[in-house]
Amino acid sequence: MIKIPVMTMKERALNYPYEAPAGSFLISGGYCRDLPDSYGFDDRVGVLSVGSNRAPAQLYRKFGEDADIPVTAVNIHGCDIVHVANLAPYGAVPCSAFPCDGVVAPLNIAWLTKSQLAIMHETESLGVAYEFVEWDCRQVEHLHPKAVDRLFGYASLAGALGYGTEEPVALQAIKSQNRQFTAISQTEALSHLFASYAGNIAQFDLWLERCQQDSQFRDDVVDQLADSAIAASNPPWQAVPPDIDGVFSH
Repeated sequence: MIKIPVMTMKERALNYPYEAPAGSFLISGGYCRDLPDSYGFDDRVGVLSVGSNRAPAQLYRKFGEDADIPVTAVNIHGCDIVHVANLAPYGAVPCSAFPCDGVVAPLNIAWLTKSQLAIMHETESLGVAYEFVEWDCRQVEHLHPKAVDRLFGYASLAGALGYGTEEPVALQAIKSQNRQFTAISQTEALSHLFASYAGNIAQFDLWLERCQQDSQFRDDVVDQLADSAIAASNPPWQAVPPDIDGVFSH
């Protein structure tokens, strides 16, 4: 049982996508605990966690101390996890899945109640940063006895971050197998943005604070990122309506 830490704004930017257990776990009472074998998943739907939602610290920040959230480990086949052409309000370069044959990405599934899914929708800026999607379950290798009939998630609308190459750049913090894309850290991704879009700001820390505090400045950076963004083709998911009642009616 591990107490979940609370991060500063700078830590949220530089440490994205945050530490996550390799296996399954349970968020409960502000702690990260082992997931009991007897845990009941009634009235919950599976939502694939691709970036920070993999991490206990982010789930705790979004859902609070009173939330119980079971999380099960999976491997996703045929995709890697890449930096996207966007900036989160807290200053991190977010990520999304991107098709890549032969790659296996170690991720997890957060099993959410109806009210928790509503909160998750709000935090994912649907229609602006991400779209709600349903995955092809044939891509999913479960590492826990609990499996899914339907798997939902969030896919970036911005496209992958252009990094001076024709291919996306993967997240170094997520250790995909058979990786084919070059991997960089969050610090390297942010340093690239600073070098390219700092304007008249001379120091990285000041630029990062400006991105966090000035939404118009951040939006201007994001608008420039769109020019070199890389779109995914033939992804193993499809956009679906973010209707929560519809999701739980099946």
